[in-house]
Amino acid sequence: MSNSRAWSREDNMTAAGTVTKLASCRGEDDDTQAAEMSVLGAMLLDQDCIPKVTALISESDFHQESNRLVFALLVTLHRENIPADLVTVCHRLKEEGNLERIGGGAYVAELVDFTPSSANVAYYARIVRKRARERKIGSMAHELAMDPGSLQKILPRLSELRDEEQNSEPGRQLKVLSLQELLQISFPERENLLFPIILTQSLSMIHAWRGLGKTHIGLGIAYAVANGGTFLKWHSPRPRGVLYLDGEMPGRALQERLAAINAASDREPLPDYFRIITPDLQEAGTMPDLSTIEGQTAVNSMLTPETALIVVDNISCLCRSGRENEAESWLPVQGWALRQRAAGRAVLFIHHSGKNGEQRGASKREDMLDTVIKLKRPVDYEPSKGAVFEVIFEKARHLKGEDTASFEAQLTTNALTGLQEWIYKDVAQTSFERVVTLANEGMSQYEIASELQINKSNVSRHWNKAVEQGLITKGKK
Repeated sequence: MSNSRAWSREDNMTAAGTVTKLASCRGEDDDTQAAEMSVLGAMLLDQDCIPKVTALISESDFHQESNRLVFALLVTLHRENIPADLVTVCHRLKEEGNLERIGGGAYVAELVDFTPSSANVAYYARIVRKRARERKIGSMAHELAMDPGSLQKILPRLSELRDEEQNSEPGRQLKVLSLQELLQISFPERENLLFPIILTQSLSMIHAWRGLGKTHIGLGIAYAVANGGTFLKWHSPRPRGVLYLDGEMPGRALQERLAAINAASDREPLPDYFRIITPDLQEAGTMPDLSTIEGQTAVNSMLTPETALIVVDNISCLCRSGRENEAESWLPVQGWALRQRAAGRAVLFIHHSGKNGEQRGASKREDMLDTVIKLKRPVDYEPSKGAVFEVIFEKARHLKGEDTASFEAQLTTNALTGLQEWIYKDVAQTSFERVVTLANEGMSQYEIASELQINKSNVSRHWNKAVEQGLITKGKK
């Protein structure tokens, strides 16, 4: 359920009084500027604390424009792996035309001198967040005083503030139950969104080398969930809402792919069951950064009661703050994903594979995931084959047996209809066919094992079966 729609009637009846009461807290105390300067000073002293800061506050939480500009630059430098020393910061601010706006190099130096260490940066960041919240509440109270009829517009914003505060540090509101109490609780049954790989509350990842077909499979999964249809070996029992976050595709290319999927399907998703956020439609092409509270809040505001699956395509474009290889940089995204799970939603992350064939970056990403799927090129791949890849399950917490079997998938065009379609077959069957082909070309079993990068015992098994069926007409053992 959307955070902005979670209020009861009783909440609505008292909302006006709540806004007015909370607004009495408003006021820019002397510690607001001190806290903002302390946060920035800590970030200048120790860039490793930046992921901890961005998990608590965003640029918009700073009251002073000068502090907002410095914060944005420090986050950018950290993302670009550029040391944020006094010279670099001043140089970049000058390049951007912002050095004089913040008070010159003297102000940057003052920030460094103002903070003795970064040890208490989280404490200072919480003060900044608290003051930003009070300003927002005060602004809503002013709107309500000027126009009492604006209550319905203010309610969702107030609800988002409340939920943001509750979710920012969930460890503060722990609930503990005895064994007997836990066993008596009636938790909702987990339902299949796309049987058998995606359940409600599941957190999954698909990773592949660039240009291999990640978005093809992401869109195919999303469309099948949204229309209650099938994709590859998987099927959706009934239509469910999907929010697709596209991080990098040009709008026209995305439109063409979805039009092809739509034309090949026997039914369309229900209205608003397949919702898409894409860069070409955003201001300056900027997509939300799920590594920050600001980005998470922007995405959360787009969720509806029907949203059961969020597809994040891809991590590199949509989780930008911090360093990819640092486990700590993943913590804000992990917290967001776990909150989606607690709300009953599933999240599918699309990611790049590294040079070693594993998902790129910190392995900590996989700790919380239920399912991890790798897409890889077949060993005999040729560019003329187009989108073709092997689907390999690297982690499958709730799957077993045949559900975890690898298979090869290929996107083709139906000769009769001219529409796109997916064909697939088990990797074992594919390997058998390749062994037969290479054997008939005169290769030995050893050479075939090396060529196909499979175990020689598997080659021998396929070879013997092919000989029994009379499929190998020549070849050497």
